Amino acid sequence: MIYHFDALSFQTLTVDRFFHQAGIFEVKARPYAAFSFRVSGTGAFEIGTKHLMTKPGDVLFLPANTPYKVEYSVSESIVVHFEQCNYSEAESISFAHSANIGLCFEHLLEAWHRDRSINQVKSIIYNILDKMASDQRDSIGDAVVAGCVRYMEEHYCDPALDIETLCDISFISVSSLQRAFAKCLAMSPKQYLIRLRMDRALELLKENELSVKETAFACGFTDEKYFSRAFKRRYGYPPSQLKGNMMI
Repeated sequence: MIYHFDALSFQTLTVDRFFHQAGIFEVKARPYAAFSFRVSGTGAFEIGTKHLMTKPGDVLFLPANTPYKVEYSVSESIVVHFEQCNYSEAESISFAHSANIGLCFEHLLEAWHRDRSINQVKSIIYNILDKMASDQRDSIGDAVVAGCVRYMEEHYCDPALDIETLCDISFISVSSLQRAFAKCLAMSPKQYLIRLRMDRALELLKENELSVKETAFACGFTDEKYFSRAFKRRYGYPPSQLKGNMMI
C-alpha cells in the first residue's frame, strides 16, 4: 500500500476537483500519477488484468504511464496529480473513518488553490498517508477484537482458554492484543473473559441447580475460592449468599 511505502517520493503537479459523467472511457497512458478521494458516485477501473472498484470514501492510486478503462456513474473526486512518483502499484483502499480522510483532501484542495505552497501541500499529503495507515491499523485491530470476542463467547467455559490462545488464533502479540482490547472495549482480554464467565455463573446460580463449586467449574474456573472472591468483587456479595437467598 502507498501509505506503507517509506521510500515514496513525488512532486505535486495539480490538485483539483473533478466531476465525471456516467459512461465508459478509455484513458491513454499519462506521464503523471493520480492520487484521489472519491466524494460521490462509483468508478470501476480495468488496469491490465487488475479490476478496482471505488465508491464514496475510497482512495484510489493510479501510477504514471498506465493506460486503463473505467466505467463511471455520475461522480465527483478530489484528485492530486504527481510527477516523478516512484510508487507503481494501482490500488483502491477503503476506510472505516473515510470522512476524516475526506476532510484532509478538502484541506489539501483549499491549500493548493490558496497559495500552492509546495511544502505545505506535501505536508498535507503526508498527513493524509499517515491517517490512511492509522485507519487501516484500527480496522485490523477492530477485526481482531471481534474475532477474539466471538471465540471467547464460544469457548469461555474451557478452563484452558487464556490470552496466549487468543494470540495464537489471531496471529498477534500479547501486547498488541491488549492494546486493541483497551482501545475497542476499554478492558483487557482477561477482564472480558472473566465478565463472560461471571455472567454465566450468575445465570446458573439463579437456576439453583448446581453448587457454588460446580458452578465455578462449569464456567471455566479451576479454583472455587478465586471464583467466590471474583464474584463478590463484581456483584457485591458472595455466590453462596445468592444460593442461600434462592433456596429461601
